[in-house]
Amino acid sequence: MLQRWRRPPYRLSILACLGAAALASLHAGYAAGPMLLDGTPSPLMLACAILLAALALLLWRQHRLALRLQALEQLRAEAEQARAQERLRIGRDIHDDLGQHLLTLKFDLAMLQTSTHDAAPLLARQLAVMARNVDLSIAALRCVIHDLRPPALDAGLQAACDDLLADFKRTTGIACSCDYRLDAAAGSAHGPLLYHALQEALANIARHARATHVQLSLQQTGATLACSISDDGVGLSGSPPRLGCGLSGMHERVAAAGGSLHIESQIDTGTTLRVSLPLPDCHDEAMAHR
Repeated sequence: MLQRWRRPPYRLSILACLGAAALASLHAGYAAGPMLLDGTPSPLMLACAILLAALALLLWRQHRLALRLQALEQLRAEAEQARAQERLRIGRDIHDDLGQHLLTLKFDLAMLQTSTHDAAPLLARQLAVMARNVDLSIAALRCVIHDLRPPALDAGLQAACDDLLADFKRTTGIACSCDYRLDAAAGSAHGPLLYHALQEALANIARHARATHVQLSLQQTGATLACSISDDGVGLSGSPPRLGCGLSGMHERVAAAGGSLHIESQIDTGTTLRVSLPLPDCHDEAMAHR
């Protein structure tokens, strides 16, 4: 009911009724005489005054509420933009600083391996171990940077999801299908979050589900972006299903973005992960028309 009251048609209709009642009372009060014989206002005039005061108070409260909601939405949008910029800055700093140091160390180790391969076999083996550790560190560093902003998203959310599903099908043999009903702007709003949700869901399906088919759905409905990932596997035990570390972290990230994550699962019938996220642009536009 509160959400309905916040919508302009409901507010305007109620305010119009109050205004009409106040005008009708005012007209009736003047028609009946504004004052009684002893000079006190008539009950009809008092009722008119009360209605007008209530109308003024209601208008003032609605104005304050609209300003507060607009300010909160502006703060949320600014915070989201600041987080996105901070993630990009951290990724660039990691790549430019630590990445270059590791790459230089790898070249130095390669030169030492070449110069000591025949002269000191034991040292050469130790250098080979060190070089492998550097390679592993570079790979881990790339994973951290990609987690901040997956490079696959440069081609758009749909293309990134298609590539992810294609790799999943090739490595697991599980058939995949998808249904996209959203525009590019909607896909870019929460691209990294949805991409990581799909990664986590597919990883869990590959490890535990014993599924034969996976269905991905991305749909834009008004100011909401809905994502569902379903499989026909063995399902999750427990009610509600127990979430692992990956899904628990994803639940927190979705909640921080103002959305919700739900898991529906039944034994031997499969599991569906549903993510619902607000679209900032659509929400801002809706707030601007209030």
